[in-house]
Amino acid sequence: MGEAAATEVEVIHSDKVRSSGGPIARTLSDAPSHRVLLLELTPGRELPPHRPTSGLVLCVLQGTAELLTGDTTRWLLAGEVATVPAGVARGVRCPAGRLVALAIVSPPPGAGDHLGDESVAWPVRPPGPDPAAVIRSEHRELINGVAHLGLLAQRLSRGDVDQLDGEIQTAIEFLENELLPHARAEERLIYPQVGRVLRAEAKATATMEYDHRRIERLAGDLERAAAAGRSEEVRALLQQLATTVQLHFDKEEELYLPLLSRLGPDEREAMVQSLTGGHPEEPMPQQEAGKGDGEEGR
Repeated sequence: MGEAAATEVEVIHSDKVRSSGGPIARTLSDAPSHRVLLLELTPGRELPPHRPTSGLVLCVLQGTAELLTGDTTRWLLAGEVATVPAGVARGVRCPAGRLVALAIVSPPPGAGDHLGDESVAWPVRPPGPDPAAVIRSEHRELINGVAHLGLLAQRLSRGDVDQLDGEIQTAIEFLENELLPHARAEERLIYPQVGRVLRAEAKATATMEYDHRRIERLAGDLERAAAAGRSEEVRALLQQLATTVQLHFDKEEELYLPLLSRLGPDEREAMVQSLTGGHPEEPMPQQEAGKGDGEEGR
């Protein structure tokens, strides 16, 4: 009996659920009491507003769902679940990326339950501010200071640290007063939301936070080396900082910031308000013992 039951089990990977562009709804289970559907929507596609006599449980497996209930919209990320009572108007659409969701309808809908309801429509609202644009703008403001670190390293290879003491101190102040507060604000305001979108078991932004820890360590090493007048070490640290920060900015802008478009308008607006309100100083999270990059005693 065990072998016979096993042959009836089907494992479906969300990456294998593909449509030609329009919405698909694959029936996984159909019983008198309920129907279970696997939905796939591509950006801009939707299940139009309708008012069925069935209740709905919507489980988002991948991507972002914009759920309309009555005159309210909610944005659901992967791992989040919403319930809609019977008789309440609802609609589902994919605002960005690709949406895969499990829909449990109870009881199964009748023939007229999926007819459009002209009394219900998606609310029209402006797109709102874009937190990714705010971060990119801050990067543009910081990039000249980052580039100066590399140029200063090159000049140090041709001169003595004492001759460039003023510029080195300016570089240290740039790191302490501008770059590191920017990194702390990202960890407080941006990375948790990126992690929600990615829904990873481990911290999805751990490698980016590691970059911040390394930049902070390099900045501390630079200050100490400059105070001791170690010209060659100062040059090497400036070059490492310039390279590390530029690569970090590139990774953020190419891989992480586009994911913010999958957040709801209210979340994006709150994020922008926090970002543009300044970056209050907060200490960097302390790295756990034994989790460093092998540089001890520094």
